[in-house]
Amino acid sequence: MNLQQHQQPAVRAPEQLTPWYRQFWPWFIIALPTAAVIASFVSLWLAVSHPDHLVVTEDEYLQLKSELKAQPAVQEQQAAEAGGSDLKSD
Repeated sequence: MNLQQHQQPAVRAPEQLTPWYRQFWPWFIIALPTAAVIASFVSLWLAVSHPDHLVVTEDEYLQLKSELKAQPAVQEQQAAEAGGSDLKSD
């Protein structure tokens, strides 16, 4: 008998037989940053397509300022009316 017939082939683990792209963990590790990149692009698209209108013109500012000044007077008037109606019911 020759030497090659007596030697048995080395048994490999299943992980060593399959290439890396057929295993789960490399794809899982690649999927995490890929998901973050996709989410950032979705956030960017939402920010660009639905902008906040934070710029107020001079006219709008003056209108809001006058409404805010008038608000305490209206609240005092409503409080006086509510207080006056309580006094009338006694």
